[in-house]
Amino acid sequence: VIEEQCQASITQMVELREEDQASCLRVYWQLCFNLMGSSDNTVELSGKAMNEKEFVFSDGSHSHFVIVKTIAYNLFGRYELGAHLPLEKGDRHYLKIKGGNFATMMFWFHRSLCLYAMAGENKMKNREYMAQAKGIHKELIDSLDNKNPNVLRYVCLLNAEKAALKQKKTQEEIRKLYNDAINLSARSGYVHDA
Repeated sequence: VIEEQCQASITQMVELREEDQASCLRVYWQLCFNLMGSSDNTVELSGKAMNEKEFVFSDGSHSHFVIVKTIAYNLFGRYELGAHLPLEKGDRHYLKIKGGNFATMMFWFHRSLCLYAMAGENKMKNREYMAQAKGIHKELIDSLDNKNPNVLRYVCLLNAEKAALKQKKTQEEIRKLYNDAINLSARSGYVHDA
């Protein structure tokens, strides 16, 4: 079903000369293939929808590529790659938290998860990773404080991650933070974040 819908949408976008939109959709479509195991790769976006080594990116499509790569790195446990994925100048402009769209919020959430994971794995650079993760976490909290309800589940999940790393709370308190975040995500219709 996904393949048919994506192919039909891409065909329409190309007919309407919206090649940049079609390129962005190909990136997300390939992530779906990777997540479903329909690609030989996990974090490399190459398969039926696209091949990242041959893909020609615009600023907009490259930003979506960075978002999708970060999500793939996080979901497939390649945290170091997700924490260090370089952002180009055009990406920085597009991926602003303040006034950013839903994809931008997904990117920063997954980037922060990668950084928290690296802080737990790499004791030598723990402080560096924690500082970056906390900075992103704080930006998302500020966005929530500025009446952006779309980041509540991200903030709750990051609160649980941070608490688990800091180890200042009991295991039961940390488990409750995770369970509350998971329940909030699921009840809000964001099962993929739960």
